[in-house]
Amino acid sequence: MSSTPTEYDCTQCGACCRSFPIFASEADAAREPTIRHEARTLPEYLQTEGKAYQLFPLPFHSRCPYLKEDELCRIYESRPSVCRRFEAGSEQCIEARRRQGIGS
Repeated sequence: MSSTPTEYDCTQCGACCRSFPIFASEADAAREPTIRHEARTLPEYLQTEGKAYQLFPLPFHSRCPYLKEDELCRIYESRPSVCRRFEAGSEQCIEARRRQGIGS
């Protein structure tokens, strides 16, 4: 009996954008300038290499502010590095989907 690998469709999920803290660097903000306005600037004592921003969680937000209602990222092309490194089907992905009640 052969099993086929599960394919994860990120275009209809958004679980990662609602499950884990999302931080952006100054380099991310240079690539996507709206980060400076949408995110919370972290206090200096929490910054490691230049200015850092918190996109999620934020008060009164249940998801990253860039995740649209259709579960697509409105800044996908210029998204933060942490989002670029997040892999569909990874352990973190599966955990995010579990937290959001999305079957694998």
